[in-house]
Amino acid sequence: MTMAIDFGTCNTVVARWNTSTRSVDTLHIEEIGRTYHYRAPGTADERKSAVIPSLVHYGDGNELSIGALVENAGLASHRGTFRWVKLDILRNNNRARRINGDLITPRQAADDLISRALLSAGLQADEDLVVTLPVEAFDHYVDWLQGAVLKTFRGKLHMLDEATACILGYDTHVREGEVYVVIDFGGGTLDVSVVKTHDLAVDNARPCDVLGRAGEEIGGSLVDQWLLSELQESLNLSEQDMADVGAVLLHRVEDAKVRLSGGEARVEVTQFNDITQQLITHSFSAEGLRHMLDTGRSDLSGLSLYRLLARTVERALDVAQSKYGTHKSDVKAVFMAGGSSLLLGVAGVVSNLFPGCTVHCEDPFEAIARGACRYAGEDMNLTLVHEYCLRAWDPAKKDYVLVPVVPRGTRYPTQGPISTKYVKAACDGATWLGLVVVERSAMLRPQDVWEVVGGRLQRRETIRREDVSLREINPADREFIHADPPCTVGERRFIAGFGVDENRRLTLSLKDLHKGNRSYVQLSGGETLRLPLRDLPIVKL
Repeated sequence: MTMAIDFGTCNTVVARWNTSTRSVDTLHIEEIGRTYHYRAPGTADERKSAVIPSLVHYGDGNELSIGALVENAGLASHRGTFRWVKLDILRNNNRARRINGDLITPRQAADDLISRALLSAGLQADEDLVVTLPVEAFDHYVDWLQGAVLKTFRGKLHMLDEATACILGYDTHVREGEVYVVIDFGGGTLDVSVVKTHDLAVDNARPCDVLGRAGEEIGGSLVDQWLLSELQESLNLSEQDMADVGAVLLHRVEDAKVRLSGGEARVEVTQFNDITQQLITHSFSAEGLRHMLDTGRSDLSGLSLYRLLARTVERALDVAQSKYGTHKSDVKAVFMAGGSSLLLGVAGVVSNLFPGCTVHCEDPFEAIARGACRYAGEDMNLTLVHEYCLRAWDPAKKDYVLVPVVPRGTRYPTQGPISTKYVKAACDGATWLGLVVVERSAMLRPQDVWEVVGGRLQRRETIRREDVSLREINPADREFIHADPPCTVGERRFIAGFGVDENRRLTLSLKDLHKGNRSYVQLSGGETLRLPLRDLPIVKL
């Protein structure tokens, strides 16, 4: 059998293939799961989905609870509770928090959440497991997610990006041989894929090809931040006032956003400050929320959320056109997933981008997990969103530059290296050499946001804009090649080849051209590997 898990910023969904009915069942797991009720845009019928809130709480003695257990116990705002851990890991924020005398990091909390969810779902060792990940995830996130799952599960693991999984989740609306756009807009990430399904009567090797992809680290949690800032500015509240009130105010603002998007014209948020004895009251309106989403924001480089959504779709379409000659007019329908697809005005923006196309957003919470479950490791052509570069010295510019070795749009997994570079020593007698490998993205990232720390609201430090789209893959040890015997300056001693594996990680193949050498590579964990080596994930260095 096959199980799939969609680890989300706000909610996590688990699904299993039902062999008797030949269909997918979304699992409602007692105690940790809850039923989420919603209405799709343009419909009056109430729908429901089974989700696990992405919450982790450490109680006395660091007793662990996750999901609805945390909500039902009234601990969502407790200082021992972690939320939005997916965003922390995507943004490489692993700052530890002291709880009950122990230091616990967001990465540890996310590990515990995934492990407990899989165990509660009854995952068996002989099952296949499909795990979804954001389109714009860097190699460090992909490698972490694989490692987190393997702490609990030792069976056959497959990884699939969330937007591609979505189209398989909407299978009853999909026709063979057509082009579709898939938009996954969740609590923390926006992913877009342009997908072409196969005529399975002619080519049954894989269900579809991904022609273009793009993504941003934005989502519903960012809108919560904006609403919270509106409340603070409107009432002239200080940072201390906000911290005193605590994270419960953020939860009420989030609820207001959901209710306004669900059709209510106005929602009042009220919270009492026990320290200052001040009653905080603010009224949010649907008209005000729509204006906020349609207005350029400084933390999005002057773009509005609606415009950034449109721009991300256009980026994915541009790749599909430049690489495969697929045009916007070829798109037959749009499929949406993620809770933010229900956000006020979002479905209308997408409909305006694709006039004449049907926009499906009736299954935003379960489509990805259900689609991943149907995927079950079938062969599928996927394309890179990021590009991989080497940091090299440019004598003419007298500065370091980035030299691409695997370009954006490359199909993966590759069959071995697709590019090679020589590695030379800078001086005679050198015994340690290395490469600085950088992963480059075209996305934006919001700045200056509120975060919950110890049950209190605090401003997160502003991220430097120029660092957002670059992520060094091997910062822990740039000089990982041990040359034995030592090198001669300028000698073309090593040849390095670069490819991409099935889990979308950049790989290194390395050979020492010196006959009779005893050279090796050292991994970050201290392990050594003798040369030559082939297809080693660079994130392991």
